[in-house]
Amino acid sequence: MSWVNVCNESTLPQGTGIAAWVAGKAVAIFDLGKHGLFAIDNVDPATGVSLLARGLICDMEGVLCVASPLYKQHYSLETGVCIEDEALVASPYQIKKEAGQVFILAKS
Repeated sequence: MSWVNVCNESTLPQGTGIAAWVAGKAVAIFDLGKHGLFAIDNVDPATGVSLLARGLICDMEGVLCVASPLYKQHYSLETGVCIEDEALVASPYQIKKEAGQVFILAKS
């Protein structure tokens, strides 16, 4: 595994998601300011459609989540686990900001 430079941190939208292609995988990136920087698979495990970056950010009983735009399943931004069905997981990625750049740890 290796860290992949995804973008300049100034290009990330605040409070919403953006999709990136990282080592052959679609990744949803969320910059939530003081709440942190998160990355999970962009593919919704319930439908197989690559769209989680377009979902709404919400708080489900203290857990920061993204709601899938299609059927509204809620995926934890930290673990990727679906709140409604724990068998569904949008795998999380390690993400960091360094020297003004955003890096994601690519999975092999």
